[in-house]
Amino acid sequence: MKGEFPAELAEHLCDGLKAMRRRYRKRLARCQQKFSETAVHDLRIETRRLLALLDLLRALHFEDSLRKTRRTFKKRLDAFDELRDTQVQLLLLKPLRRDFPEAREFELILRRREKRLIGELQREIKRTKQVQLERRLKALAKELRETGGGSSPQRTRALAAAALRETFNHVAVLRGRVRRTRTETIHRLRVAFKRYRYASELLQPLFPRLRAGRLRRMQAYQGLMGDIQDMEVLIAAVQQAVQLALLPARNVRSLLQELRRRRRALIDNFLTAADRLSEFRPDSFTQISAP
Repeated sequence: MKGEFPAELAEHLCDGLKAMRRRYRKRLARCQQKFSETAVHDLRIETRRLLALLDLLRALHFEDSLRKTRRTFKKRLDAFDELRDTQVQLLLLKPLRRDFPEAREFELILRRREKRLIGELQREIKRTKQVQLERRLKALAKELRETGGGSSPQRTRALAAAALRETFNHVAVLRGRVRRTRTETIHRLRVAFKRYRYASELLQPLFPRLRAGRLRRMQAYQGLMGDIQDMEVLIAAVQQAVQLALLPARNVRSLLQELRRRRRALIDNFLTAADRLSEFRPDSFTQISAP
């Protein structure tokens, strides 16, 4: 690959990697000093950005030194999943407490779970070392710089546009597989679209027509699917509490009915907007005018 990766693109991604590496180090240190909900949120966001950059490099066929680093960041991100789900469930239950006493009962279970998870993650975060990962990220940046070769701005943007098209095409395939009665198909679409959105954000400086408003609309589109997944996880958590005999089944029947009603409404809301996906095609903002 030496000399085949456009120097401008290599420099842009290298600068992004350097900035993310520094931000991640600061977010991790802050989380180690004070394990707050805000600190955890910021660390998760920075981890997602780094993963998005690694995914973009893979889409650009820059495969060197990525797999092990990506696995490390993915493992760190996944460690927060249960805590994040628990805190989202508490937020979703809050407006239901007045009309559904069983929601308050389940909230107590979630509060105990949240406390346990915070204790476990706090200890884990304090033990997290960054030295080896820092070395890997610096080595990746160096490798990226050395791989960059002379190329025209047109070649740089053409390669970036091709990576976005490849990522979007996968999203479009998954959109065609969405089924109302199978929420996992919506979840898979959300995951793929999220990768596409992050890649678009990373490459935004190369495409002036990709403006902030479009990125905000992409985030809102992704949010419609995220709301469904959050409700799905809450319903599963209530059902699991019943299976584990933490809650009597008869006590949560009406709550589950209401949650399923809300899930149907969220699915209807997304399906009404689902075909807005075409608004985000990369060809709509990556076309470069002839000089």
